[in-house]
Amino acid sequence: MNLTRVLNVALPEIPARTLSQRPPSIPPGIVFQEHDEEGRQIVRVLVASQEAMYKFPRANWTLIQLFDGYRTFEQIAQLYSKEMGCEYSAEEIRDFSDSIEKLGFWYRTPQERNIQLMQMTSEQRRKLAKSRKSRFGDLSEITFPAFNPDKFVTWLYLHTSWVYTWWFTLITIAAFSIAAGISIAHWDQVGRDTLQFYNFTDKSWWDFLVFYLLAVIILGWHELGHAHTCKHFGGRVPAMGFLLIYLTPAFYTDTSEGFVKGSRYQRFLIAMAGVWAELWVYALVTPIWWGTPPGTEIHNAAYLMMLMSGIAGLLLNWNPLMKLDGYHMLCEIIQISELKEDSTAYLSAWVRRHIWRLPVEVPYVPKRRRLGFAVYALLSGIYSYTVLYVLAHFAGNIFRNFNPEWSFLPELGVAGLIFRSRIRKLVDFMKFIYLDKKDRIRAWLGTRPVLGAVGLVAVFFALPVWHETAVGRFTLEPADRAIVRNRVAGLVTDVDVREGQVVSPGTPLLQLRNIPLESIAAQTDAEYLVTSELVNNASLHYHSGFGPDLQERKRLDVQSGELKSQTRELELTSPIAGVVLTPRVDDRLGTFLPEGTALLEVADLSHIRVRIFISEYDIHDVAAGARARLEVEGIAKKLDAQVAAISPISSEAGTGLVEKTRYEGLNAPKFYIADVLISNPGGALKPGMVGAARIYGRRRSLLGLASLGVARFFGRKVW
Repeated sequence: MNLTRVLNVALPEIPARTLSQRPPSIPPGIVFQEHDEEGRQIVRVLVASQEAMYKFPRANWTLIQLFDGYRTFEQIAQLYSKEMGCEYSAEEIRDFSDSIEKLGFWYRTPQERNIQLMQMTSEQRRKLAKSRKSRFGDLSEITFPAFNPDKFVTWLYLHTSWVYTWWFTLITIAAFSIAAGISIAHWDQVGRDTLQFYNFTDKSWWDFLVFYLLAVIILGWHELGHAHTCKHFGGRVPAMGFLLIYLTPAFYTDTSEGFVKGSRYQRFLIAMAGVWAELWVYALVTPIWWGTPPGTEIHNAAYLMMLMSGIAGLLLNWNPLMKLDGYHMLCEIIQISELKEDSTAYLSAWVRRHIWRLPVEVPYVPKRRRLGFAVYALLSGIYSYTVLYVLAHFAGNIFRNFNPEWSFLPELGVAGLIFRSRIRKLVDFMKFIYLDKKDRIRAWLGTRPVLGAVGLVAVFFALPVWHETAVGRFTLEPADRAIVRNRVAGLVTDVDVREGQVVSPGTPLLQLRNIPLESIAAQTDAEYLVTSELVNNASLHYHSGFGPDLQERKRLDVQSGELKSQTRELELTSPIAGVVLTPRVDDRLGTFLPEGTALLEVADLSHIRVRIFISEYDIHDVAAGARARLEVEGIAKKLDAQVAAISPISSEAGTGLVEKTRYEGLNAPKFYIADVLISNPGGALKPGMVGAARIYGRRRSLLGLASLGVARFFGRKVW
């Protein structure tokens, strides 16, 4: 038994045909208000049962109000003609009713909606079912059941209406200024921590839980600010609920009545009220964080609330490129209620018509707005897609913690889930282009110039003109260096060089003094002279002590030689030609240096050694004698060089050359060092400089490079 028979049996006095042909009527419980928009009288109408808001010219709204579900089109035509002073026919009223019906404005009883659904074709039903989103079927917005907070907001407003007084506004602005001053004074810390707070790549589960709890508190307070201001301007707040926007917690509040009843200024304040309420929290917790002792619970909690409700919340919510508070504020300022939709539709249609030459109609936009529409549509699109890309990349970061090599698969999966509707639109657009231009494309592809171009492209991809390359970071070191150390302890009495001074081999660097050593050396010399005199006397007089004295003289001679050698070591000289690299050498003056102290570094900078760190995955493309190109940070000119040698064993990359990560699955690979020696006649290259190098290997075709990359990828994973 179909629906028509059921209705005929259950409601014989109201047959289905009568229901489907009943004159239309305006929905019950609507809220409307007349506004002046760009010199035109526009009526904003809120239909709560449809969760929709409409805008009608005043003349049209006057006619719509005559539809009560009982008057016929002839009766409505007579009433409207009498009111407007102009004759209208029933057929014109019927046409107008049909145009409003296409908007879905007219009220339909449940029986009428069922009949309307029954009269649809199967294709129409399928499209309707497809257009209805499941609550959890769309990652972009997952909604949860809402509740009606109107009674609570009314009670709250009765006790807190004083927040809209001029004196409280002045107090609020002063509190904002104090909090902003504290943040600016500690911006090095606050700015860095704000970025870290919203960086989800290295958060623990506890960090996620804390973030979500804070977000629920702050966002709930944010939406309460919208609701409170809407109540202040006479609007009801029938719904408030929780949702996830791409898994990020958010609240939503139905302030539609405020946007219907409120003036332009009042609508602006309703949109601004959410962030204004967050700034109240920010102004309260910032002095608490500043004044409480570090390490206490209240200090830590105030700081987290400050990071959540401060500058970051202001920038995120008042950014007009997304449909958040800032977007609605901008719409009220420029008096364009659907800026994003209108600008996107205009730019999309313009590109289709003038770039792709498709038979589409470009919506009319006044000349003074066209450039602004195009710029806003581009910036808004870029920003929105950037946010979506960051979200997909964030999913990849999570999976890279477990398997860095295969994490691209879930990342692509999340990206496909996020962009699936846009990919579908792109595919439909490409189909539309193909159907519109397929005949011309087929005719064009069969011409000789095109076939010749295809052949040239094939040859281009097959010619072996492209190098295999390996890219790595490098650091510069002197080709030859020497560390000057004192072999004898002593007190620095003279410094003969300074940092950056050019020296040659044997140039004096430092002069030390060791008084005990010098005393022993002098005493040894004196004893040697006495012993020598005794030996001479004994040899002349054939004294019996000649032998022992001779042995003592030999001993003293050896000891004196050693002491003189040590004394000469008190004067330090340069072992090589080069430049003194040690800073503040004069600071050593007057200090006592133990034996073996590293005093100076002298380096030969006429040639520089380049240590290039090549990943173990690219080392097979590098060989000794290969050509290399170096790009040193801070120097515009690129340097050509040749690989001299490659280290036989792997090593860790130099400090600062590879970004460290806390994830075990993202540890950097092993690196091999490719040594390059380059001349440095002007001294522009300095030790410690870093940069990037590209080493060139064999020549291959583009097809060969692509196939080699695929083969190596699967070769590393499948064996």
